Amino acid sequence: MSARRFLAPAAVVLAAVLVYAGSPWNGFTLDDHLVVESNPVVTGDAPVVRALVEPWHPHAGSAYLVWRPLTTMSFALQWRAHGGEAWAFHVVNVLLHALASLLAFRLARALVPGRPRAAMLAGVAFAVHAIHTDAVSSIVGRAEVLAACFAFASFLAWHRWVAGGGTGTLVAAGIAFLLGLLGKESAGPLPLFAAAWVFVARRRGEAAARPGRLLAGWAAAFALPAAAYAVARWNALDTLVSPAGHYFADIDAWRAFLTMAGVGARYVALLVVPWPLAPDYSFESIPIAGSPLEPWTAAGLVLLPAALAGATALPALARGRAAGAGLGLAWLAVFMLPASNVVPLTVPMAERLVYVGSAGACIAAGAALDATIDRLRLPGLVLAATWIVVLAALAADRDRAWRDDATLWTDAVAVHPRSALGWANLGQALAAEGRAPAAVAALHRALEVAPGKWEFRVALADILHQSGLHRDEADALREGARLAGGVPPDPARLCAALVEVGDVPDPTECVREHSALSPGPHGRRSRTTPVETRTPPSRPARPQGH
Repeated sequence: MSARRFLAPAAVVLAAVLVYAGSPWNGFTLDDHLVVESNPVVTGDAPVVRALVEPWHPHAGSAYLVWRPLTTMSFALQWRAHGGEAWAFHVVNVLLHALASLLAFRLARALVPGRPRAAMLAGVAFAVHAIHTDAVSSIVGRAEVLAACFAFASFLAWHRWVAGGGTGTLVAAGIAFLLGLLGKESAGPLPLFAAAWVFVARRRGEAAARPGRLLAGWAAAFALPAAAYAVARWNALDTLVSPAGHYFADIDAWRAFLTMAGVGARYVALLVVPWPLAPDYSFESIPIAGSPLEPWTAAGLVLLPAALAGATALPALARGRAAGAGLGLAWLAVFMLPASNVVPLTVPMAERLVYVGSAGACIAAGAALDATIDRLRLPGLVLAATWIVVLAALAADRDRAWRDDATLWTDAVAVHPRSALGWANLGQALAAEGRAPAAVAALHRALEVAPGKWEFRVALADILHQSGLHRDEADALREGARLAGGVPPDPARLCAALVEVGDVPDPTECVREHSALSPGPHGRRSRTTPVETRTPPSRPARPQGH
């Protein structure tokens, strides 16, 4: 009997490891280059604790301030142990995902008590769900996995304390929540769900403490760690909120709402069948909605209220699996709040943002499949097994797409051919492999979608320069200056190319002409200083956002 207790958790862990068995053959991709390979806190000789006062993106300056010190410290410790061996980072990611899957299973046991099969189905679904590849297959996705591990652990400790556990469990809940925040802000919504859970626990008769003591315990487990995190973040960044760009900055609130309703429907669809997937959903991957009758928007306007109604009503009105499914939906809804653009994000959608919240969707699915098996017997079992196998196959296949940048972005633009950032990143990846003609073609496609994007134009110009196509380089930058009204962000780069082909005789006069009202950081007008040396090609990277 005791051995059978370990079958379900062993199945969850084994599923998580097997589906990512190919991950160690993947390399560094996307933000891995910035956050790991080019991060002096990770690769340098500075103490690991230096991560406590440094931003997540060390080269971003004040324009993009994100702070995830626990994740950065994990990278630094690994780099000191085995250097820049990508396979080792991937192995740790897979092991952490296996731990997160095990904790998701335990979370399901807590929210759907007395239904071990429902919990096992939820844990295995979480372990093999393909939407998680953005968090597991990408090395920097470890931030999501760490946040999930500690958020799950924190709630489990809180759950035990509410049921009558000792002070140690309350302390463990607080420490785990703080560590989750230090991994990534994705753990932040936990206090809201923990407070909601108290009402369910009191209705079920599972809360041993009185309301006053429950409130004090909640403050100790969540409010105090959140305050400590805020103080530490302010000390590191001098701000609590990242000033990162907002996808809807130039869109009215109504169209932004309609667009995000459609994004919500897309998330639901990917949670049911995670295909097709993409590493980026920025400019034109998600079109701005103009009407509530557009298919994705209309679906979201129906699905999202229905899910919220289930998350609210089922735990209050039902018991057993139905209540567990409602709690799962509530967990999903609470943890998807940051992904709803209630706070400004740099992209409207990202698969990695679902990692923590998807545990709730898996719990709801596990409860539903468990009820289906009870009702239909063999057909229900076949349905559940088929869904799990499909998820696992999609995840294993998707993990291979993260082999390198060129493979990943080739796949990305096939899914979203109007993604300007996708084409730009593909161009840079092809250039790094020495495939200059294909790189030039990809960057031209990026500029077809976003002709005014100066950094994409500079990336194209750098590749043209290295290929000896100086006239094409000058023409590309001249067109960018024309689109910028004659005041490009980097007049020195433009003038260096024009001088090289003989179009202007005096670089100083050229820079003066184009820099008098040149846009500086954040759109402010400032005077640009000439640069004598040509900088190496930059690597456009997906916005990491939340």
